[in-house]
Amino acid sequence: MLVIARNTVEFCLRLCQNAGQRNLIMNTRLPSETLSVVALLALLAPQTTRAQVQINASDMFNQPGQYYRAYAGNSDVDVSGRLGGTGGPQAWDFTTGPQEITLRFDYIAIAQADHAADFPGATFAERKTNESDNSTAWMYLEQATGRGRMNYGFYDLAFSDTLPSCPFTPPIRDFPESIGYGDGWSVATVFLSELRIPDIGDDEGGGEDYVIPLQITYSASAEADAYGIINQPGIGFGECIRVNELAQWDIAADLGLGDGFQTISTQYTRNYYWLRPGRGIAVQITSKQVDTPPLDEFPVAAEFVRMFETNHPDSVPDKPSIKDFKITVSKDGALLTWTKGTGLTSYQVEVTDNPGLSGSWTTLATTASNYLIDSAANKPGTPRRFYRVVGH
Repeated sequence: MLVIARNTVEFCLRLCQNAGQRNLIMNTRLPSETLSVVALLALLAPQTTRAQVQINASDMFNQPGQYYRAYAGNSDVDVSGRLGGTGGPQAWDFTTGPQEITLRFDYIAIAQADHAADFPGATFAERKTNESDNSTAWMYLEQATGRGRMNYGFYDLAFSDTLPSCPFTPPIRDFPESIGYGDGWSVATVFLSELRIPDIGDDEGGGEDYVIPLQITYSASAEADAYGIINQPGIGFGECIRVNELAQWDIAADLGLGDGFQTISTQYTRNYYWLRPGRGIAVQITSKQVDTPPLDEFPVAAEFVRMFETNHPDSVPDKPSIKDFKITVSKDGALLTWTKGTGLTSYQVEVTDNPGLSGSWTTLATTASNYLIDSAANKPGTPRRFYRVVGH
């Protein structure tokens, strides 16, 4: 069995001639003695041999008592260069970002959830709390076997203070039961809301606010279009799938003219979700709401949410791994050593001078041992070398 998904350990080393010594890619000095390499451990592998990560129901938050906390911003955020492209493997570093606001997401049994009577069929709820002002918003859900996560609607005073309860007709499946790279799905639903227009008063005194009934048709198409490694504050890095979702909001209003609901606006947002095994929606970036579909690589986000704490159990099963990679550099070359992984019988050592170039990795050797000598590493004129070890 080829074990790659979590057992390919890439130790990227930049070896350059420098007074008989070598440098790590992170500019750490490499003496001629043994060096324990902890600089960069990226779980990336060639697409042609890599087993793609799969997100399942157990990876999502659907059990009462589970929670996570996340950083968010209170204004528009520059996300230029942070969204990445399609395909993979690639890496996203979200250890930095806006953190003016801390959000807490709690998952609650439906019997203990506020306003649950408006959402028959839901079996649990998500309560989002802004820790700075203790304001809350609710979403009503069901993890349906064979279908995925069903969304029955939401309750949010910030969305409408006159009609905050918004059941979906019909409920939507916002995340399938299992999601892999290349999967796609779409949803559509309708819900009612209200827009309150405050009365500005007149010379004879104030009047009542004017409330306009709204009918909102929501539709979205989503595709898991990229994969790789995500790095987050507090909870470290791990494999992920990126979901690219384009959402459309057709807003109709009843202006009291006897002609019912009439469409007054169509708005679009693009949402990116980074889904991670055992972490669910690890990061979310949402574009500004505009009247034409946003580009895939929009420069400014209205929302940037980064998980940094959770009690969700890691649902990723233990797999054989390669550990304790070390390098000893001398005039005779580079000695690569590692600890054998349980269940692994052979080790393929690969090398490249450009790890970002697709197809550039070549096999240096395959061995059943836990070491290899690269005699070319220390010769004059040898370009920088990056190594990785793949366990089989």
